[in-house]
Amino acid sequence: MVPDYRDTVDLLQHKLINHIRLNQPLNNNIRYKTRFVNNTEQAIGFNFTEFSEAYRAKYISPDFEGYCNKFIEFIKPLLLNFLMEIRYGGHGFKVIIRLGGDQFEKRLTILNKSPEHGGSE
Repeated sequence: MVPDYRDTVDLLQHKLINHIRLNQPLNNNIRYKTRFVNNTEQAIGFNFTEFSEAYRAKYISPDFEGYCNKFIEFIKPLLLNFLMEIRYGGHGFKVIIRLGGDQFEKRLTILNKSPEHGGSE
């Protein structure tokens, strides 16, 4: 039985935080992981204010939009793995990234192309 997406929100929150913890540069530069990620039924939110000032100045501030796009690419494999785990064929995600007064928003669709969903690995 495929779960209702609402029942998986906490699981995805947990997976996102662990994904960040496993990436040493991110783990070392994000103070409070639970404040950095806020996953709801409506959107996955990231609060880039939680990055250290030095990290923001070096990597994010020069090109906020570019960094946001790279960050989304970083989480895409996790989103696919998540869909495979909950046995969803695909899902549309809304990602909202905030840094001070700046906000970046992107919608993306992730498709699970595993054999049980009509694809091939």
